[in-house]
Amino acid sequence: MSNKNLEKTKKQSKEINENSSDSNFESDCNLEKNEINQNLDEEERISLRKHSYELSAEKKLQLLKKRKICGLLEGCDSVDNYQKLNKIHEGVYGVVYRAIDKLTGEIIAIKKTKIDRTREKDGFPITSIREFNILMALRHENIIAVKRVVVGSDCDMIYMIMEYMEHELKDLIENQNFDFTESEIKNLDNQKQCDFGLGRKYQGLNKPYTLNVVTMWYRAPEILLGQDRYSTALDMWSVGCIFGELVIRDQLFKGTCEINQIEKIFNAVGGPNIKDWKNWVNLKQAKFFEKKEYPQDSSGLKDIIGNKISQQGFKLLCDMLCLNPDKRITASKALQDKWFKEEPLPAKNEDMPKFKALNEVSREERKKSKNNYQQNQQ
Repeated sequence: MSNKNLEKTKKQSKEINENSSDSNFESDCNLEKNEINQNLDEEERISLRKHSYELSAEKKLQLLKKRKICGLLEGCDSVDNYQKLNKIHEGVYGVVYRAIDKLTGEIIAIKKTKIDRTREKDGFPITSIREFNILMALRHENIIAVKRVVVGSDCDMIYMIMEYMEHELKDLIENQNFDFTESEIKNLDNQKQCDFGLGRKYQGLNKPYTLNVVTMWYRAPEILLGQDRYSTALDMWSVGCIFGELVIRDQLFKGTCEINQIEKIFNAVGGPNIKDWKNWVNLKQAKFFEKKEYPQDSSGLKDIIGNKISQQGFKLLCDMLCLNPDKRITASKALQDKWFKEEPLPAKNEDMPKFKALNEVSREERKKSKNNYQQNQQ
């Protein structure tokens, strides 16, 4: 990154600090005016982010003393210490923005918790409390880091300050116009997990858990069939669905309802039987399927995947998509699978495809642009 560009970026950041009002984060941002790094290339953005980490301990302490403190909650940082750049995505429980720390120049992500006014008497959403507690407890290189919680001008304006990621895997799959190679797929396991709103502390099989969890297309068959005492094996099923999605760039099982979802799964990986899954007939929804005939092998899944991965890779996928949760491969065993050690080996980071930072534009805008492009091509 040239010194000229870096100094220009820092100057623009400083101008944002000086010219922004106290309520600027809640207002819509003018991207043409406030986007401080819109003209920077990938290398320059990385240099800018590194700038905030290279500050001395003394300098960081000085900056912390300058931070605005919210008057509502003593000692709590104010959201006015950050400048919103653009919205990344809005969901049921919150809105995620790309923003800049006014004091350090670091690009970060801010998640604002949504408060349902019709259920205001219930207090702060339990999903948000769980997510914060889980993320603070799970300090790991493959889990998104939460830096702090800040508040706005009202008590119900609660935000999580998190590290910023330039891409979401789903968006890379949907927006690129070429398939990942097998070598690249082996590298793509280097991810950061986020969105733990429906996460729970695992306490074994001694207590029932919520059934209506996990997006339906990624939901394990034992959950779909009504098993409420489930294990971490349900997560490995979801991993298998994502693995397959990386291979074919489309969801494996796109059911229209829970019954149709189960039908698609059974037709792909084979139907359940007493020999391989002894207790499946005791599940609440099994009565709708036990008299039907399904394939007893994974030929349907093979038809979906084709020859895009090796025989060993397909075996690993089948181990992840094993109907019986007790026989489904664990995460630790999957990481040691022969597939990762056979040719082609995982691609090196420097050999991976380069993508424009998709999170610099909201998901809604990306979808709109993609639809317009497709219409113009017709």
